[in-house]
Amino acid sequence: MRAIWAVYKRETGVFFRSPVAYAIAFGLLLLLGLLFNWDIASAAMQQTMGQGGVSADNVISGAVGLLTFLMFLIAPLLSMRLLAEEAREGTLEVLMTLPMGDFAFVTGKFLAAWTYYTFILALTLVYALVLVAFGSTLDAGLMLSVYAGAWLYGGAVMALSMIWSAVTEDQIVAAFLGAATVLVFYLAAILSQLLAGQPALAGLSGFVRELSLPAHYNDTLLNGIVRAHDVAYFILLMVAALFITTIIVGTRRWRAS
Repeated sequence: MRAIWAVYKRETGVFFRSPVAYAIAFGLLLLLGLLFNWDIASAAMQQTMGQGGVSADNVISGAVGLLTFLMFLIAPLLSMRLLAEEAREGTLEVLMTLPMGDFAFVTGKFLAAWTYYTFILALTLVYALVLVAFGSTLDAGLMLSVYAGAWLYGGAVMALSMIWSAVTEDQIVAAFLGAATVLVFYLAAILSQLLAGQPALAGLSGFVRELSLPAHYNDTLLNGIVRAHDVAYFILLMVAALFITTIIVGTRRWRAS
């Protein structure tokens, strides 16, 4: 635990001092803010016209849903430097000589990236506070499901993207491959629908759907449906991705020795 904490503390400090990380947070929150303002303006207009408007729960779910969708860009940008920069600058080999296991090294870096994502996600709570301040009522159970699911979703795609940071020293290549990997898991839901139209591939369709990110968040947690199956999916995805990254880092240590 001391080794994990040491790496985590170092990497968290790097994130919160990085202008790139703050630029990502600023751009993302600006986009979500524009969406929030658009939803509020649309709801006000519909109420004026007697059409009922958009519920406050839907406004928050829409903003957080957009955040999770954009994670195919955000996660690679946040994770691309975690190991690739260390390898490019030659500090990875030095860090590997320290008395710590590969898993502790990888986990510390992953937790730092996940912490920064958690910081960004927490900032979106300001939208809920604004709605409550102006008299809107939010479903506490739905909000807990939406945010807990988004937190797990972010951790899973961050872990997936981190694999490529361990594979290549080029941060741009790592970001591109990370984005492609997350998109594959996201678009697997569409592929499963296409396969479902073929009776001979019905079994494969179900398997592909179970691998997709939307099947375990957009269709359930984002709508307030909490299933242990979905929580286990994200946790297992994180563990598997971190295990693969640890193996890759261990291979680098073996080659360097």
